Amino acid sequence: MEDLRMTQNRADSLIAADVVQLLGTHGQASQVLAQVTDGHVVLRGDVPSAEVAADIRARIQALIGVRGVDSRLQVDSGSRAFGEPGQAVRDNPDGDSAVLAAEAELRPRR
Repeated sequence: MEDLRMTQNRADSLIAADVVQLLGTHGQASQVLAQVTDGHVVLRGDVPSAEVAADIRARIQALIGVRGVDSRLQVDSGSRAFGEPGQAVRDNPDGDSAVLAAEAELRPRR
């Protein structure tokens, strides 16, 4: 029997909203960008470790409607950011923010 998650078609915009929320609440994904096309998610950016990259990929793959994840994430040795190797300074290192991702609102440009 085919995985129910794979049979559910969802609009890319709904998948993207879930991805944005997931990345916003993940404490170490502040430097990750995502693009969704036909249910396929492409991830780009820097993460502090291979374990974090694998965690982000697995969480996104589990979202309803996601047909595949192309992870182009790179482990940041510190050379592309401030901080010691493996300890790059991130804008939200603990995932603790006064503004929750659920409160964020996307507005069209005028």
